[in-house]
Amino acid sequence: MGKKLTLLILLILIAKNTQAQTPDKSTLLQSQAKERIGVNSQNSIQLTIEEAVRLALENNRDIEVERINIKRSEFDLAATQGIFDPTLDLRFSYNHRNSPVTSLLAGGENGKLESSGLNTTATFFKRLPWQGSDLKVTLESNRLTSDNLFNSLNPEYRTGLVLDFTQPLLRNRKIDSERHKIKISSKKLALSDIEFRKRVIEIITQVRNSYWDLVFSYRNEEIKREAVELAQTQLEQNQRLVDKGTLAPSDVISTRVEIERRIDEAEAALEAVQRAENNLKALILQPSQSTLWNAMFLPVEQPVVNSSELIELKDALKIAFQNRPEMEQYKVKADLNKIDIEYFQNQIKPEVNFIASYGSTGLAGSKRTTLDPITTANQPLFNRINQLSQLAGLPLITSSFNNSVESRFIGGYKESLKNLFENKFNSWQVGININFALGNRTAKAQLGQAFAQERQISVEQERTQQAIEVEVRNVLQSVSTAYRRVEAASNSYTNAELQYQAEQRKFEAGLSTNFLILDRQNALSLARGRKLKALTDYNKAITDLERTLSTTLSNKNIVINQ
Repeated sequence: MGKKLTLLILLILIAKNTQAQTPDKSTLLQSQAKERIGVNSQNSIQLTIEEAVRLALENNRDIEVERINIKRSEFDLAATQGIFDPTLDLRFSYNHRNSPVTSLLAGGENGKLESSGLNTTATFFKRLPWQGSDLKVTLESNRLTSDNLFNSLNPEYRTGLVLDFTQPLLRNRKIDSERHKIKISSKKLALSDIEFRKRVIEIITQVRNSYWDLVFSYRNEEIKREAVELAQTQLEQNQRLVDKGTLAPSDVISTRVEIERRIDEAEAALEAVQRAENNLKALILQPSQSTLWNAMFLPVEQPVVNSSELIELKDALKIAFQNRPEMEQYKVKADLNKIDIEYFQNQIKPEVNFIASYGSTGLAGSKRTTLDPITTANQPLFNRINQLSQLAGLPLITSSFNNSVESRFIGGYKESLKNLFENKFNSWQVGININFALGNRTAKAQLGQAFAQERQISVEQERTQQAIEVEVRNVLQSVSTAYRRVEAASNSYTNAELQYQAEQRKFEAGLSTNFLILDRQNALSLARGRKLKALTDYNKAITDLERTLSTTLSNKNIVINQ
């Protein structure tokens, strides 16, 4: 009797304590209204999956890095093509010289010879893009002033124009180091384009999967909150039955315990929402877009199942081998290797160059008015001879040192250029230069490496093709499995809901227990979660299939700007 009394008192105390501590519905769900860290719930943005992809294409830092890589490759190509840019070299100099002389024939007076000159040289050089030839044009202009008495012109203007042409006949004719670099840079630009497209596909896949993760996390939190509401409703019903004396107070205690467990799961689900949203924002926003980072993103779309998205293995493999960027990369790598082979095969040949040179010279100046020393010294002798010849009736003779200059050479720089381009004073030269390395082991070794790399690229391509086939098979299996999981999860959810409703009617009729009601609620919540997870996994599997087949851009009509 004493034990029964003690148990009765304990149950009464538990019931009173339960009534005092039973939280209302708003208290149990207050965590749902809490602000998430760094998110303003008043600033919500509805977001479609296409809008998320568009934001990623505009803002994603990885995509921007790849865009910059393409620009760098374009600059590299332009830099290598710059070898064909013509160059103009201009040189100006002034010189002055005062030299001692001891010979009369040196032309100086008082034991010295003084001269000064202004020299100008302009050189135009151009590498021609055909057959490795090059052309150089040199124009020289000199103004010389000298007190040399033997110079007929003072000041004297000398001009010269020289054309030099070099044409390789064996080595460096079809390809040389510069054209080799240009071809390599062009192919590397193609590789950058492929890598950019590959990276864009990867980012879009991540964005779409992150979007579905956010959808799942939001809906999963709703499921957890709904489970709390169901438990709260059950708690209120249990309390009424306890008050009527038709239910044991311990059932209220067990319901409260279940409510707290479900609240714990709901809070964990809320954190999952925060993480999923931050992951999506990291993919589609720039760090500086603080307004959008503080906004709450509400995904508009819900996961669906479309059986028309399923594809046969044979067709999937064909599409993957045609579209995958990796296969295109190996094609470009093979082209790069062919360029190396062509270049190193050319470098084995001896260097034989045809050279040709043609030049023209111009001259003009002011005629010196004073006679040279020899003419001056012999002038009295010539005068005496002419006097005697005149007396003897003989013809007069003239001095050969009369400092005579043709009229076309009289003038300044303009007349010198005129004489230059009249091309009456020219010179030319043709020849062959031969240079070869005995043994030439360096070029032969480089050629051997290129052939070895050709085989290596082929083997790596086969390995990659095999990996792609395995990936396609796995992804197709994932899609097929996810499709069947959706059907199974949907049926499970329907049955769990019917099971819960039936159990609820039995409880109300007094034919079931509180434990079974809570168990059926948990089963219903788990079934909802499995259905949502299966739907989400199916849509993520379809996204992964598009990435594997490299149809992400074409299927969604996405055009990217580099």
